[in-house]
Amino acid sequence: MMIRYDPFEELRRVEQQMDRLFDNFFGEPRHRAAALPAASSRTGASLAPMGEYYVPAIELDEDDAKYTVNVELPGVDKKDIHIKVKDNVLAVSAETRKETEKGDKKSGNYYTERYYGRFYREIPLGSTVDEDHITATHDNGVLKLELPKKALPEPSTKEITIK
Repeated sequence: MMIRYDPFEELRRVEQQMDRLFDNFFGEPRHRAAALPAASSRTGASLAPMGEYYVPAIELDEDDAKYTVNVELPGVDKKDIHIKVKDNVLAVSAETRKETEKGDKKSGNYYTERYYGRFYREIPLGSTVDEDHITATHDNGVLKLELPKKALPEPSTKEITIK
């Protein structure tokens, strides 16, 4: 019996191990697209399991005061982006439609290009995020979210007397 060699199989196993590591640290994500194409799909187009939408790439940075999340949404207008927080999860969704018509219908030199895309990404929030003061800006296809941290109470020390 011959087994077909897949050069990406070892990389997929490493990706799955890294996913498990991040899932244990950040919590289980609800939607994830594989970075490598699945064995059944060699097109490289990754669709999330809950529908036909793309999972945009994000970049996460942290400092003492806030988390900064950059979400890549190429070709999406600001008005088409929706951001919601529910049950300690930040959800970013977007939809874009573009249609280009060129040429002249009468002469036969005419064509139409249509593009449609839906994006969706959920980001679990930690208990340290101040959900009431999240800000968002959009510039050149990148959505920038700033998630300020809550001020944690100072740990108090209490002396206990022995009876």
